[in-house]
Amino acid sequence: MENHIDHIEVVSVLEQPYAGEPFPGHDQINHTLAVLEVAVKQDWHDWRGALQHMKGVYVIHDVETGKPYVGSAYGDTGIWARLSQYVDSLHGGNTALRELVGQKGPQYARANLRFALLEFWSMRTNDDHVLARESYWKDVLLSRKFGNNRN
Repeated sequence: MENHIDHIEVVSVLEQPYAGEPFPGHDQINHTLAVLEVAVKQDWHDWRGALQHMKGVYVIHDVETGKPYVGSAYGDTGIWARLSQYVDSLHGGNTALRELVGQKGPQYARANLRFALLEFWSMRTNDDHVLARESYWKDVLLSRKFGNNRN
């Protein structure tokens, strides 16, 4: 740093502090748990607003192994609440992901687990529909046979 400090200049000062990546759209979410951890812990309002009143089916890929885990957010809580559970625990209570985090550690999970939405609906969507679509995606992605789903 000492070699470069004399050549650095401040180009601008933002009116507001950096508040994170703007919400990219439901169909553009494909982020590591590390990025999503910042979004949840800093309570990025545009992300929370877009996700808290939506149900959906998601996939979490381990980018190191390629193994998928398919899950869903349904009931009264929405995608934001489910995502918050993953941020808090790094495994969301799922058996295989809990084992993975236990073996590889939290830093591995933050860097290598990527969360993406496969489908999303309003909170008025029937939970049975969400669960049927979750099962469909488990079949499509072979997440029971080759991934981290155990059910």
